[in-house]
Amino acid sequence: MSKPLFRPPRHLVKEWPEVFEDLYMNTMPVAYLDFVHIEFEDGRIWEINIRQQLGEKTADDIADVLLNTMTEYKDEIIKLDFKVNIQKLKKDILDSTKTIL
Repeated sequence: MSKPLFRPPRHLVKEWPEVFEDLYMNTMPVAYLDFVHIEFEDGRIWEINIRQQLGEKTADDIADVLLNTMTEYKDEIIKLDFKVNIQKLKKDILDSTKTIL
């Protein structure tokens, strides 16, 4: 069974349209996230500061916690948003491209 694809958030497309305009994703590496914003049916809002946690835990550990949280609360979550560290993503993509070329 394949994972559903989703479009990147509008702010991400606006920040770097030549890369994200026609892109659909099924994953986003945790190392490129600044925060995750989760809204629940009952009005609760959780804002998880990923950048801060990356200083304390590994990206894999954070990804596991996020996945477990999404699984546990999937029926209660009404909105999920995230902020991507565009500068880090751009740098890594450009560095990788230079290495390949």
